[in-house]
Amino acid sequence: MARIYFEYTKNTFMEYPDYFMFALFMVTSFMLVSFHDVLINIPKDSFPHTFAFFVSALKNTSLVLQILIAGFFIRVIALGSVLTYKNIGAKWSLTKLIRFRY
Repeated sequence: MARIYFEYTKNTFMEYPDYFMFALFMVTSFMLVSFHDVLINIPKDSFPHTFAFFVSALKNTSLVLQILIAGFFIRVIALGSVLTYKNIGAKWSLTKLIRFRY
């Protein structure tokens, strides 16, 4: 029965890897970061101070969390660029269709 559960989990992971990576990122970050302390210590006076706080917080976290955050941003940027490229291609094909139709 364990083999069946393993195969089901593997197939589900292969079908939806982004959801599992996001869940892994969220679970790990909640285990390693005290969000209560972060929200208390974050400066609220200006954007440059807030940005400097986040940069300092990222530099002083564990390597595991830094790798997860970098991977999360790389994945978001890659997926966003693919979706943008698809939408631009769809827009151009739609304008060509309208142009050639009339």
